[in-house]
Amino acid sequence: MNEKFLNDLLSAGIRRGEVRFELTDTVVDSILEHPAPEAINASKARVQWKLQLRLQDAAIAAARNEVSEHSIPFGRFVEAVRERAGITRAEIAQRIRKPEQFVQRIERGDLKPVEVPVPDLANIVCVFNIKIPAIRQMIAASVAAADEKVNYRAAARSHGGRRHDARGEDVERALDAFALNMRQKKYPTAATQIPLHVEAYVAKVQIELARLRRNDLLV
Repeated sequence: MNEKFLNDLLSAGIRRGEVRFELTDTVVDSILEHPAPEAINASKARVQWKLQLRLQDAAIAAARNEVSEHSIPFGRFVEAVRERAGITRAEIAQRIRKPEQFVQRIERGDLKPVEVPVPDLANIVCVFNIKIPAIRQMIAASVAAADEKVNYRAAARSHGGRRHDARGEDVERALDAFALNMRQKKYPTAATQIPLHVEAYVAKVQIELARLRRNDLLV
């Protein structure tokens, strides 16, 4: 979503009367306090940002219909939806006000969801509109996959394999799926049992979502 595209879309909306600039007292005061070009550019930037968010939200909503929430780690769900929506890690990082590397670590599972500060995870949840029941299952799957991968990574290092941060994205995705599958085979009932520390973490996420007035995600 480059600037030219947003400019063209914004201009077309203004011409059609779909985007209006109302001269409220706040807008007038802002114009009087700043040189005209600066005021116009600032207003334009704010509208562009809101427009970009709307486009991203629509793309995410459409992409979510193509990604199953069942038995998938939290980070891999975020990654799958983000890629199908055509949104970059940098754009997600900008929305949640974190470095791009933070988003990458979440997606790859290098950072378990339960290790993420609750407000930061809640921000991601809000962007992707993930409801609490799905969050609970995804975080449990993330923990299970991460615990199982520890064994495979240790074995790989002992045989001269690459460190996990040196492997490609496709290899890491395949390892995630394999590790989760093996975990479920070894512990068939684990898929329906949520670890206590995961339940405790999800309870904190619920409180944060309520504080953010995202009650739509609590059901």
